[in-house]
Amino acid sequence: MSACDPSARPQLAEIAITAARAGAAAALPHFRRADLQVEHKHDDSPVTIADRQAEAAIRAVISEACPDDGWLGEETGTSEGCSGRRWIVDPIDGTRNFVRGIPLWATLVACEDLVEGHRRPVAAAVLIPGLDECYHAVLGGGAWYRRGEAAPQAIRVSGISDLAEALWCFETPTWFAACGRSRVFSAMTERCGLHRGLGDAYGHMLVASGRAEVVIEPHLAIWDVAATSLVVSEAGGRFSDLDGADRLDSGHALVSNGHLHNAALDIVRCHSDAS
Repeated sequence: MSACDPSARPQLAEIAITAARAGAAAALPHFRRADLQVEHKHDDSPVTIADRQAEAAIRAVISEACPDDGWLGEETGTSEGCSGRRWIVDPIDGTRNFVRGIPLWATLVACEDLVEGHRRPVAAAVLIPGLDECYHAVLGGGAWYRRGEAAPQAIRVSGISDLAEALWCFETPTWFAACGRSRVFSAMTERCGLHRGLGDAYGHMLVASGRAEVVIEPHLAIWDVAATSLVVSEAGGRFSDLDGADRLDSGHALVSNGHLHNAALDIVRCHSDAS
């Protein structure tokens, strides 16, 4: 598979799915174990043996299938490749959920390539192992969902265009306060019809599949959104940072069904604590 070849993208998506499943298989034996040991990294985020083993399993699959590709993993950092492609991986997105035995955690695998002079995800898999759900996408090829061994089904964002009818999701109000966006949280809660603390990748997949309309993430890393952003956009939604830019590396994100994106951006701009 040569880099920048659009015909290779479906195969890359299959590799992403296989790798994500390998990571999930490595993590699941540790899920809901009473003796799971939790460490904390320099940024105080939790990490466990499950994170490390899952990332190793994912990397083994990708290294065999695409040995010349670059790599960026949450737990193992960056390795340069010579193909022009790069894989961006979060072995357990939602480690806090994982260590509490909550099934809303995900294994995220994305392949980034050069498209019209810009680097962007071209294939992605989002696995929710605790629910046996898999979401995947190919740039220009749509977004898909499958449960277990069932046939994949195309997914699409909702058509809701009024915040008063929308469900917006978040991880925790604590992140909004820490990032100077407490007023954003309050304004979204007041304006939206429903709100749920379903952050991390699962909330993004709710948007992609038409079951929620907006997710605001005031604090995250590129590996948290490389895979989910492609699934959302291929399902007809929109991804940006909180300034409205189409970037994965800003440290914050807004995910929506597209119809409500500008309205949510207006709330962010008008109600950030510094504004």
